[in-house]
Amino acid sequence: MQISPVGMQGKNLTLDLHGVPHEEVEGIVHQFINSNWGPNRELHIITGHSVRMKLIVMRVMRMYDMEVMPFNPTNPGYIRVQTWNE
Repeated sequence: MQISPVGMQGKNLTLDLHGVPHEEVEGIVHQFINSNWGPNRELHIITGHSVRMKLIVMRVMRMYDMEVMPFNPTNPGYIRVQTWNE
């Protein structure tokens, strides 16, 4: 199975985790962050409605000390994160 989860939507970098097995999520999220790290970037991670998927993604975000934006109440299936100038 080939997974190509990274895509561009406008100026935002987006990772779509639909269909990705939970066991692979942590590694894919690490790769996405490391590949797209830059000053003042907004990254979107589409998790779908899986609570387990969200928890895995949030655990990785804490490792990078990234700011996670509140979930959009009309679309709780994605997470926005902000990188900063360092």
